[in-house]
Order: sequence, then C-alpha cells, then structure tokens
Amino acid sequence: MKNIFSRDRLMASMNEELSYPFIDAKEVAEKLALVNEFGQQESGGFSRPPFGEQEILAHNRFKEWLKELGLDVHEDAVGNLFGRWEGEDPSLPIVLTGSHLDSVPHGGAFDGPLGCISSLLAVKALKASGYKPKRSVEVVVFRDEEGTRFFNGLFGSRALMGEITAESLHQFVDDNGISMYDAMEKEGYLPKEAASCYRDPKTIECFLELHIEQGKKLEQQQKKIGVVTGIAGPSWRTFTFHGSTDHAGNTPMNSRKDSVAAAAEWITEIEKLPALFSETAVATVGRMVVTPNGTNVISGHVEADVDVRDIDASARDRLVEEITKKAHEIAEKRGLTVSVKDGVTVDPMLVPDHIQSWIQEAAEQVKVGSMKLHSGAGHDAMNIGKYTHAGMIFVPSVNGKSHSPEEWTTLDDCVIGVKVLSEVIKKASEQ
Repeated sequence: MKNIFSRDRLMASMNEELSYPFIDAKEVAEKLALVNEFGQQESGGFSRPPFGEQEILAHNRFKEWLKELGLDVHEDAVGNLFGRWEGEDPSLPIVLTGSHLDSVPHGGAFDGPLGCISSLLAVKALKASGYKPKRSVEVVVFRDEEGTRFFNGLFGSRALMGEITAESLHQFVDDNGISMYDAMEKEGYLPKEAASCYRDPKTIECFLELHIEQGKKLEQQQKKIGVVTGIAGPSWRTFTFHGSTDHAGNTPMNSRKDSVAAAAEWITEIEKLPALFSETAVATVGRMVVTPNGTNVISGHVEADVDVRDIDASARDRLVEEITKKAHEIAEKRGLTVSVKDGVTVDPMLVPDHIQSWIQEAAEQVKVGSMKLHSGAGHDAMNIGKYTHAGMIFVPSVNGKSHSPEEWTTLDDCVIGVKVLSEVIKKASEQ
C-alpha cells in the first residue's frame, strides 16, 4: 500500500503566497519526509518504538541536523538529545523547546516529529535573522513519549525532572521480554546513571512545545493556532477480571463465571461515568487481553487497561474511584473477583497566563487567528510544567485525526506554527 504521507503530497498543500523570512516551507516538508523514511509500514502509518532500530535512525538523523545548525549537541544517560544555542548570558535559566520522535504502532507522520522539526527550524530562522538571544535556547528530543513499547510513557521528560531511577528501568519490559534498562544499554546509553539526567528546574525558564492538536476544535473554528491553557492529567489502571474457564457448549448460561461478559458490562458502565464528575473528563478502555481467547471457550481471565483523564485532578481521581467501585460490584454480582494494578498517574498541568499571552501575541503578529483550548492528550510539557513554566502551541489536525495513518496537517499550518514558535522563543529568551 502506498504511504498516505509523502513529501509531494505535503508540498501540494502549500500556498505559494505564504512566506516568512528565513523559514523555508520546502525544508519543513523535506525534513518531515526524511524523519518519516524510518518506520514506514504497509498500513500507510509509521512505527518507531523507542530504542528500536527505526527510532534510533530517526534520532541520529536529527542529531546531525542539530550539528549542522552549529548547536552544542549532547545526549544524556538515557538518550535525550539536546542542541544548545548559547545566549549572551549563559548563567540565566534557559528556554527549552522540542518534542519526540517515537511513535505509536501505525501512527501518523506529524505527532512528535513536527514539534521537533519546528523547534529546530524556529531556532534556525532566529539565527539566520541575526538575532542574539539573551538566554540560551536548547532544542530537545525526548525519548519514549508514547510509552507503547515499555508501557512507560512521557519517559524522557520525567527523567529530566528527576522522576526516574536506574532500578525502575528493570521493571518496564516489552513484549519480547526485553527490559528498558537492557534496551538502553544495548544502544550504548547508561541507564545505571539515569539519575544524572536530572536538570534543576531553576535552570529552565520555560519549556515550549509545538504539537498537532489531535482534535477538531481549531479546524471547526477556522483558527490556525491553539493557545493551550492546560493539559489533562492521565491516570492509568489495569483491571483483571478473574472468572472460570469452561466449555462454551456444555456450561449453562446461569452457571458461568464469564470474565468477558463481566468486562463488557463494566466497560458499558464506564461510558456513562465521566459526565457525572466533570465536563472535561474522559475514560477509555483501549487494551484488553482475553485468556484463553478461544472461540469455543468461556474466558477465565480478562485484563483491561483504563485511561482516565481530566484537567481537574480531583474530579479525575473521584472518577477512577467510581470506575474501581463498579468493577468490584459487577464482579461480585457475577461471582467473579477483580484485581487492580496502578499504572502511570500524572497531574494535570496549567499553562501560566504570561505564556498564553506570548502565544496569542505571536499569532496576532503573524496575522493568524488563535483560540484557547485545553489538551486532552498528554505531552512532555506536562512533566516539565510541574516544576517550572511550560507552554504549548497547537496547529490544526485535518478531521481531528491522530495516532493513525490518516493524521495530517497542511504545510501552510506547519509553516505558520514554525513562525509563531520562533516569535515565542524570541519573547521567552528576552525575559
């Protein structure tokens, strides 16, 4: 199957009249295409699991671009990549900007790579214009934002903020039995020195991340820039319903302890709950493992992952409690038991008013419309934002598609994003 994303298709969406000094639309398209040479799938999407061959190739290509730009390039012990543009006063807290290059399985071309490339090209534009930043600016590529291989998402930014220990890296294992620790070590990183990745938040003035919206609000309102007001905090739990494995033909319906039926009833109840706690709360069962998973076998065990998110941490946590209560009630009614394993929980992050203002002002300066909105998806910015200032710029997603081969953002919107980000970086570096 021909890949849905291509440089030519992206170039075809370009408006020749849209032009900003020192920002080359063709370079935006070319660099997106070059990153997405790695991990192409027959589905039309991209798969770049962290510390896998394809993600490493993309990572190394981006490293060369940082060097070509004349930045001071280094990697930390777990593989986060940095390119530093020295400011006039190196003692001041820095402006940090970037995103990630890993992907979900069969994901899109823009989620992560556009943020990294936008940061790179925003800095390139500022350098080419002759601008000298007061504060140093660092472009960062975080490792394992998606969490799809080791189920340990937003990893790189958590390592930067001192939330990762070397010992914990042994606990995260992929489907082939390879631990995160071993995968890093195989690639020449130093997981035993994970603690050395810590960056004192006082040394970071702010973190700025450009990202596709992954929703429809900007497109529906015909706005080019999303001013993110906050990021909903996810809370993950794994629920396992323990029933009885029996023959599908010889077990009467009233004698069954069917874990699939219990899980199905519970999932149906989950759909009704978020609205009872918050207008912005959501809950999703996105992964299930049925055992033994046979057509003519009543399932004895079902494992299901729940992702609960909200901008309000209190409402989210009460929703998680109610989901847990429902699981136990349904299991007891059906003669089953249920066990619960805690997963990743990240607090919601609110964007400071002054960063929101910078983004709004930049959009006005570039003469494009903007709107305020919150992010339901998690991003590395939420980890940095727990400790110091962080902000996010959204650009439109066509039809709201993301985490899919159909993910698309027009080249014009990519270029506008680079321009707005460059103005916000400039504003932040002058403070």
